[in-house]
Amino acid sequence: MRVVPLEAFRDKIPFSVAIAAAERGFRALGLGEAALPDPMVLELRGQQAEVHVKGAHLRGARHIVLKVATGFYRNRARGLPSGDGMFLLLNAETGVPDVLLEEHGYLTDFRTAAAVALTLRYLARKDVREALLIGAGALARLTARAMIAEMPLARLTLWNRTRERAESLARELGQVVETRIAPALESAVRDNRVIVTATASTIPLVMASWVAPGTHVTSVGTGSPEKVELDPALLARADKLVADRIFQTERYGNLHHAIAAGAVTREKVYAELGELAAGRKAGRQDETEVTVADLTGVGVQDAAIAQAVVEVLGL
Repeated sequence: MRVVPLEAFRDKIPFSVAIAAAERGFRALGLGEAALPDPMVLELRGQQAEVHVKGAHLRGARHIVLKVATGFYRNRARGLPSGDGMFLLLNAETGVPDVLLEEHGYLTDFRTAAAVALTLRYLARKDVREALLIGAGALARLTARAMIAEMPLARLTLWNRTRERAESLARELGQVVETRIAPALESAVRDNRVIVTATASTIPLVMASWVAPGTHVTSVGTGSPEKVELDPALLARADKLVADRIFQTERYGNLHHAIAAGAVTREKVYAELGELAAGRKAGRQDETEVTVADLTGVGVQDAAIAQAVVEVLGL
């Protein structure tokens, strides 16, 4: 089995390749051409930690992909990264382990950011030149890059609870696109028609009353049941609510919290992202629609991005 260190592929896969991989993975899901188990989520409340296991096989692919991702949030105080992980690629013909990608959480964030770009492709207005990104961590960094790769952005606005982290990210992104720090979240939400949330929040950040007609919102920070980024009333208000996978979002996405609050039922979901990628459902059809994408991370993304890494590295 070949063991591939993170340094071999970190920041070496173009976002155009990653976004194409995400689209390929979700299209396979939408067409019934993917085999995937339900995710396993192990919550360790006493340690303030969680372990996620996901995976999939895309029809015709060389590998079955299994991914382990961890979040140990006390690690920040220990001077360690809070997220870690690895991808195990099994030969699809024999089941023999073939490749181990030591991704340390990078590929999980990378494929998540690519899925964000995909939601913007289908659901954001084409005339938008400004966007708001809420969050400033490792996932937000890659998400910003994906947004810039997908949209013709003239300006990106950042908001984060810790302003210093937003300023640090703004300095980095300022080399690529005009970047500013939002003085207040409410006014920033009201002023933007594309909003992406990439946080670990346990309280709603984006209120329904702040969102103007014609706005698209993508949330990617709700990977476990206690996390929430969007006001349940925003999901109820959405003209089109899209889930990456309903089975997951009703258990630990924003949809989970909206159902618990009695704001919506699972029937509120207009489509899964795979249905948009497969052309079975339309994306945005009206400039005044409020659209929301609730992303929790699906195994097909892991399979698709792992396949892209193997192809780029020639493994």
